[in-house]
Amino acid sequence: MQKLKIGMVGAGFIADWHRNAFITLPEVEFAGMCRNDSGASDPRATENQAALERKCREWNIPVYQNFDAMVNDPSLDALIIGSINPFHHAQILAGLKAGKHLLVEKPVVTDLAEVDQISDLAAASGKVVFPGHNFVYRGAVQKARAIIESGALGRLVSSSFISSHTISEAHATGWRARKSLSKGGALMDSGHHLVYQMIYLLGMPVALQAFCSRQILVNMEGEDTAQVSVKFADGSVGVILQSWASGMDQGISGIRILGEKGNLIITDALYHNGERIDGDVEYGDSFKGQARAFVDAVRLGRQPVSTLEDVKNTLRVIYAAYDGEGTVTRF
Repeated sequence: MQKLKIGMVGAGFIADWHRNAFITLPEVEFAGMCRNDSGASDPRATENQAALERKCREWNIPVYQNFDAMVNDPSLDALIIGSINPFHHAQILAGLKAGKHLLVEKPVVTDLAEVDQISDLAAASGKVVFPGHNFVYRGAVQKARAIIESGALGRLVSSSFISSHTISEAHATGWRARKSLSKGGALMDSGHHLVYQMIYLLGMPVALQAFCSRQILVNMEGEDTAQVSVKFADGSVGVILQSWASGMDQGISGIRILGEKGNLIITDALYHNGERIDGDVEYGDSFKGQARAFVDAVRLGRQPVSTLEDVKNTLRVIYAAYDGEGTVTRF
């Protein structure tokens, strides 16, 4: 079988995780990259180009001078969209028009209306648009969902999805610091992972209330900490907490789900009622699971674990948190 040839836009840290995952698959060729900016007018264009060329030399892959050159290369079957948020929509449309399958880093887009447009175009073209929701491709998360669906926890009571960590100076002062580019702060960015995992495990909430705060990263326009309280249709309640303000999260970060007959904890492993039952939680391994699932979606027509409908619902939760801060929003 001919190898699936994949190119990537964006040479930042996330490129390494994608490349390291895809090169483990013998049926895939990681076949080139272009830089993560819009051209010479970008103030970091020279720096980005130098970083791109270093990685391409190291990995022995072609350098594309820009996105247009890459998307219009007929030898490529698929693209990984790892550019900054504002570029995703146009690049997705161009990719579909060029007949490429697409794996798109989160957030796939930041405009709800664009999700339906992309979904319709993907269906019409017969191409895959695969959300980069890598955390649900951890074996521990998928096993947790199976346990919940089995009824082993009984009636659910409460849940928490918590992540606190610091971010690099480059991230804190770069495009993420500007709402016009990021469309939000910690919740829109890192918190995306918590929200789509909550939806995967427990479904959409029926109501939420949220608060955002900027305590440490005061140079950023968006929040460095966000807390969202949710209620589900079954009556259970939950909390999402995402912070960039502290890395002192030992024993705090993780997923915890409490039921009348049992509990689940996902931290360094998945624990069911205190028993360690699945150790597949590592960040790098989540990209390997995602890469496998992307190839299976393209070659075998298998639906992604987390879909474009989940993209839409994730954005609905995040924007409800932002727009109704301090008030109760009902879905």
